[in-house]
Amino acid sequence: MRIVVLLSIIWKVVMGKGSAPRPIPNQKRYEENFDAIFRKDKPKDKPKSKAQLMREMRARRAEQGLKEMRIWVTEEECVKINSILNK
Repeated sequence: MRIVVLLSIIWKVVMGKGSAPRPIPNQKRYEENFDAIFRKDKPKDKPKSKAQLMREMRARRAEQGLKEMRIWVTEEECVKINSILNK
């Protein structure tokens, strides 16, 4: 029992961490690799909302000279429009 206590005391004294940092054999290489190891990734951009995607699509089409038309028509008018548009 005494040997175990004695060995545990010696172990703590000899093997204690202490306050000194561990030696770094290649300080320059450590500094170069620090960010690659410990940096936090940048937050990713949030996906665009459907409304934002639609605004961008309308803007691109307007730049191309296209006009947006929204109308309510009867069934007969729809048939006439589709015949004009060859649908």
